[in-house]
Amino acid sequence: MPESKTGLPASVAVTLATCCGFSVATIYYNQTMLPLIGATFSISGAHVGQIAMLTQLGYALGLLLFVPLGDRITRRSLILGMLSLNFLSLIASAIAPTYSMLLLASVVLGLSAVSAQIIIPAATALAHPDQRGSVLGMMVSGLSAGGLLARALSGAVSTWIGWRGMFFAAAAMNVLLFVAILMRMPATAPSSTLPYLDLMKSMWKLLREHPTLRRSSLTGGLIFGALNVFWGSMASLLALEPYQYSSGQAGLFGLSAIVGIFAASYLGRLTQHYGIKLSYLGTGTVLLAFIALYLGGAAGFWWLILICATALDIGNRANQLANQARILALAPEAVSRLNTVFMVTYFTGGALGSALGASAAGFYGWQGLAVVGAVFAVCGLMAIVYARQAEKTRAVS
Repeated sequence: MPESKTGLPASVAVTLATCCGFSVATIYYNQTMLPLIGATFSISGAHVGQIAMLTQLGYALGLLLFVPLGDRITRRSLILGMLSLNFLSLIASAIAPTYSMLLLASVVLGLSAVSAQIIIPAATALAHPDQRGSVLGMMVSGLSAGGLLARALSGAVSTWIGWRGMFFAAAAMNVLLFVAILMRMPATAPSSTLPYLDLMKSMWKLLREHPTLRRSSLTGGLIFGALNVFWGSMASLLALEPYQYSSGQAGLFGLSAIVGIFAASYLGRLTQHYGIKLSYLGTGTVLLAFIALYLGGAAGFWWLILICATALDIGNRANQLANQARILALAPEAVSRLNTVFMVTYFTGGALGSALGASAAGFYGWQGLAVVGAVFAVCGLMAIVYARQAEKTRAVS
């Protein structure tokens, strides 16, 4: 896509950031409702995490199959199509008669919830170069708000009208998103004429040509996996002793993302000055949060869980922004494909974290959750150190 010379109007940026938040929220609604869903179908806490895992895997698959098309066809049309399919998947989730049908609907829900990842490269391409860090931060603020909305709202609404009612409400929100994109998103010309199969093959070429893409994607996936170790099983653990919280009460812990929402725009600006160094800060914060959960998660201190949830969100956002800003600057004509590679890896890591975290928490409680999360964080830190050393070596040579 040609570089913008006029920049992205603030009102349009706010609209797109809001749409990012509401569209990505659909993959997080189920996390605080897992105890209710498990009770409906008589599924244990160790296994009901499959819903969150399959939603994340579906999202990763949707990123791979659909987001690259943002370089090939009009992004607004692509987003409207994804919102329509997502609407149908939410209705299917709401009326699922069996656990197996809900698992299938969850895959399609994730598959079609990729609108935000089409909006993000579009917004950065429309932005003036001087705006890009702050615009990326604003879009990520929208994503953080989506996580906040999903976890807090689904916990409260599902307590009131059940988890099926929450899915119906989410479908109604999708209608509003459709109207907002149709009326406010600028129409942009495609940047590639490659046929679909060639477009898909070109992502492998991008991976071969750009070591930064490989390393940043791996780091992003590991740290997001760590975040999902926590959120994929937190509600189930809070339902047990010593907390015994309802889904509504567990959902309130999603309010921890408020700090991340306000911090994301500032962190986005920091990426222009500190780059990969910001990843060290983010990953270290995530690791410290899991150490705290290991030591005190089972003690019954709600404030400790809230602090750790906040630290995990900020740490993940800092790491994501540092890595995503780097990869989106590699090839302006292929931003959708670059974002696809990054986000497929990102949400594959998230799905793995959800599955392993739920299993560990189901058998070993808070300490099991903390150990698995810390392993993800340590692996992420090792990947950052390796990337930093590789860049120094390449600069010397």
